[in-house]
Amino acid sequence: MIFRIFLVLFLALSLQAKTKKLTGMYADNKEVKKFINYMIRKHNFKRSYLTDVFSKASKPKRFKIKQKRRKIATGVAKGKKWWLRSSGYTKFEKSFLAEDRVRQGVKFLKRYKTILAKIEKKYKVDKEIIVAIIGIETYYGEIKGHYETFNALVYNTFKGKKRKRFFKYELENLLLLAYRQKLNIRLLKSSIYGALGIGQLVPHSYIKYGVDFDKNGKIEPFSNLDTMATVANFLKHKGWKLHKNVAIRASYDGMRFKSLKTNTRRYYTLDNLYFYDILPKKKFKERRFRLIKLKRAEYDELWLTFRNFYVLRRYNASNYYAMAVYQLSQEIKKRVK
Repeated sequence: MIFRIFLVLFLALSLQAKTKKLTGMYADNKEVKKFINYMIRKHNFKRSYLTDVFSKASKPKRFKIKQKRRKIATGVAKGKKWWLRSSGYTKFEKSFLAEDRVRQGVKFLKRYKTILAKIEKKYKVDKEIIVAIIGIETYYGEIKGHYETFNALVYNTFKGKKRKRFFKYELENLLLLAYRQKLNIRLLKSSIYGALGIGQLVPHSYIKYGVDFDKNGKIEPFSNLDTMATVANFLKHKGWKLHKNVAIRASYDGMRFKSLKTNTRRYYTLDNLYFYDILPKKKFKERRFRLIKLKRAEYDELWLTFRNFYVLRRYNASNYYAMAVYQLSQEIKKRVK
């Protein structure tokens, strides 16, 4: 008799778990329900798990992060490009190439010098570039995200107005990443756009390029070792060439450059430069290059840019970002020698 009672209770609880309804702010959202069915059908997720995490989802709130008193610039990928105002690259440079950031980069590189040498050898990516990216993205791991990643991506996917297809794809990959790497999805922090970890990569990049460098069985976005290798693997697959030119400064007559089109996909050769009295600061072997112009308050800065520069733009599609990474890496390199 007792056995029958337990059996009935067990079946009742099982049925209740299977038929658990979606609650919370997305309870009546048909698109969320479709997405849950899609994840179950395509990736064999348990309905109970998805119903539970989506029921707990809420509007993303910005968390305050305890950090040392430093002038740390964040939000490089934001839609409003604040660094393009009157002072242009000067303001950007002041924030991202500050003395403290360079000094911390030197310490970071020295701390992981042996490991970075192994990563550089394996992935053929300059170690200073890896350090510079981590330095600009999260101040060497000090800033790890102000939002719950799951809440941010769910909100952008089902309540947002722009790039909903992108955010839906990243939400799918976040769930896969958390499941495969045994990560607690509720504890992951990121930017409002879902870029997470020390390297600030979106979930699909960890799925595609993530490396378990410390061999602990997990690809961890908040592990320094895994992040350094993951950043290197990302750049390698985007076409990075070890020890090759990134950008070369050039001089010209005047304060504002208007002789040739800049910041476009158009390629130039040395003949084009000589015709317009443009002089590169050093010699190079590449046959062709592009021109970019960095606007400053009083003058334009002209640069010749090569393949590696545009690989950096695959990490963040901004000329200012790519230049800041390159210049920070060079400052770190000078001081480590």
